[in-house]
Amino acid sequence: MLHKKKRKERAMMRFLVAAGLILSALCLPALCLAGLSAQEKAWIQKATTFEQDGWIYLYVTGKPFEIGFQNGYLLAKHIDETIEIISYYLKHTTEKDWKFFRDAAEQMFWPKMEKQYQDEIKGIVAGMKKAGVQKYDEIDLTAYNGWIDLAWYYLPTTKAHGSCSAFIATGNATTDGRIVIAHNLWYEYMFCRKWNVILDLNPDSGHRLITQAFPGWIFGGTDFWINSAGLVVAETTMSGFVGFDPQGIPEFHRIRKALQYADSIDSFVAIMLEGNNGGYANDWLVGDIKTGEIARLELALKNPHLWRTFDGYYTGSNVAQHPKVRAEEATGMDYNDMTSSPNGRWARWQVLMREHYGKLDCDTAKKLLADHYDTYEEAYNPSSRTLCGHVEYDPYGLPEWGWGPYYPGGAIDAKVTDSDLASQMKFHAKFGHSCEIPFLAKPFLQAHPEYKWQEPYLKDFPSFPWTIFKAKDYSSMLDMVHMKYMKPKQ
Repeated sequence: MLHKKKRKERAMMRFLVAAGLILSALCLPALCLAGLSAQEKAWIQKATTFEQDGWIYLYVTGKPFEIGFQNGYLLAKHIDETIEIISYYLKHTTEKDWKFFRDAAEQMFWPKMEKQYQDEIKGIVAGMKKAGVQKYDEIDLTAYNGWIDLAWYYLPTTKAHGSCSAFIATGNATTDGRIVIAHNLWYEYMFCRKWNVILDLNPDSGHRLITQAFPGWIFGGTDFWINSAGLVVAETTMSGFVGFDPQGIPEFHRIRKALQYADSIDSFVAIMLEGNNGGYANDWLVGDIKTGEIARLELALKNPHLWRTFDGYYTGSNVAQHPKVRAEEATGMDYNDMTSSPNGRWARWQVLMREHYGKLDCDTAKKLLADHYDTYEEAYNPSSRTLCGHVEYDPYGLPEWGWGPYYPGGAIDAKVTDSDLASQMKFHAKFGHSCEIPFLAKPFLQAHPEYKWQEPYLKDFPSFPWTIFKAKDYSSMLDMVHMKYMKPKQ
């Protein structure tokens, strides 16, 4: 009798939960629009957001202020939580409070930003306020968008992080002669769980673009991009880079403008070079699916260098390649130390590219991003030197980035696309480690109390399934891919 009663209670609970979810879904639009003007309601009704497999998809469209308002209103809670985590992290790692970053952003970034991006940030603030989050202004959001430039390049007391493993391939390197690009992001687990927004931007001016971003960012930062002019872009950050020009234009402004307005590798490079401040110094992997050409832009402050090809590949693992960049700018790294994460991953990429040359496609790329072979240990063992990075298992830590032994950080996602998918503005995305190993915060902190300072924000980080995301209501640019320059291999 007792079991029967419990079954009835469980059935009733399931019914109530289901009914609640249905009611929430039915009521949410009305609740979301409460307190908005007719114009603001019209803006929000043009936007779309949903959650899937660990990601938050956000479609925004219109003029800059409208786009910002949609972002700020629909993601207000997430933006607030992320700024709270980032400011806590920065206080511990840089010994600077949030006011320092606000002041720096107000002096160095805001005056140099184009009106369209100022308006977008103002829109984010206005949207957040209408959603009930009142404590931020446009300078807060500018500092938030530019904190990487400020914390790791403007401040001389911290080490410029690396972050990311990636490759781009074309011609005889791929199965069909077209472009394949793959990328994973490496950062601290404590805040990377919030780097889960698939931002689908449809501005009135310039190209359509889709990327992965923090909530409330006007750019990606990860950076994995597709634009409607046929460009695919990823980056890996140069480890040990030293250099910053406070008179320059912030990286978040330049990369957003480049993807919004560039339609070729040449125009992408030109926009990225204009006003280069040395912040977030990256090796940019760029492909043009209209022509099949790929390029690697090593965007140093003093010695930028561009490689390009129609046949072959480029890889990234946070290792500067040009001799002058190594000698004069990315000086905080030993390029002969094979215990180093960037060097170990670079060596592994070269082996895998040779093994899979001519066979690279999206399925192969997914497998490579899950690779656990450690070139220093000469064994399959997840560590800082594996493409699917797990610094939490590594007694060496990642000293190039200031990470101690067993630091809670590593590869937190994976994204893959090819020319055909990119022509539809589609890509494969996975949140969490590609290898399926989750990060569990409680047992980690019990084993490593030296990282207890992260406890307020260090949470479990599961591995979610692969998902395909597509720009909303986007008509294919497939004709671009079948131009005379893009003949697939027979």
